[in-house]
Amino acid sequence: MLRLRTTSLAATAVLVAGLTLTACGSDSGSGKVATDTPSGSATGTSSPGGDGGRTMAPSGGSTGGGTNAGTGTGAGTGGNHCLTSQLGFAVAPGSGAQSKGSQGTVTITLTNKGAKACEMKGYPGVDLVGGATKWSLTRGTAETPKTVTVRPNATTTFNIFYLPFNKGDGQEFKPKSIVITPPNEAHSHTLPWDFSSVLLQDGATHPGTYISPVGAK
Repeated sequence: MLRLRTTSLAATAVLVAGLTLTACGSDSGSGKVATDTPSGSATGTSSPGGDGGRTMAPSGGSTGGGTNAGTGTGAGTGGNHCLTSQLGFAVAPGSGAQSKGSQGTVTITLTNKGAKACEMKGYPGVDLVGGATKWSLTRGTAETPKTVTVRPNATTTFNIFYLPFNKGDGQEFKPKSIVITPPNEAHSHTLPWDFSSVLLQDGATHPGTYISPVGAK
């Protein structure tokens, strides 16, 4: 009887030891803290050579220059501003470059064809258009915009200063039309461009082609 009891106790000890080892192995697996290596770490960032940091060169489809393309800009005039529909548009006689290679001036006249006086202040929106290219001209700052009252049948003006193209200077642009939007208006009027080619500078900070405010001399 003593030998049988000793054998039973030894078997029990082996069984307990086996369970203890099994439990230890399970704890080491379930207690591990997983650390995932970040994937796609470049997502949401751009390299110095990406589109976000790229400076685009002037192109035919660019509307650079910093103006509101196709929209006249100016201060409100109490609801009495000149509507595009009541204005007559024309290129003043004597417009264009006076000598080869010199900067040209195209003066645009705006005539009030309405029955009442109207007002304008600020810069018109001016696009030079030729083929697939539309160049929205920037504003000159030599003159300060002022409120201009245009009586019935009276006329005011603004100027387009342009830099003619000379071979070897850069990219040639051949405008076909001038699209004009008066200040504080959204509708435009188109006139033909009957002058020389222009040096395309639609990506320049200070281009040689720009516009004056309405009322400028």
